[in-house]
Amino acid sequence: MSLRGTCEKRTVCEVLREINDTLQGNPIHKSILPKLIEAERMCKRMAGKLFEYNKQFDAGWWENNPNHQEDLKKRLNTNYIAG
Repeated sequence: MSLRGTCEKRTVCEVLREINDTLQGNPIHKSILPKLIEAERMCKRMAGKLFEYNKQFDAGWWENNPNHQEDLKKRLNTNYIAG
């Protein structure tokens, strides 16, 4: 679980990571970051529970994320703040 990661699909967690990307260097980032981390954890827990009920719950659900390789490179930078 990390805002530093990436996904080949455009999931809710990926959108939260993109919000974090956008806020990098912005003074408001420090106040928003804890909420982004909390929301990502909630998404992961929800997805885990849905997976318990149906192993194929998200089949065909998410769009592709064609930028995931570039996003990962950016997020692995030592200056990137992920909490």
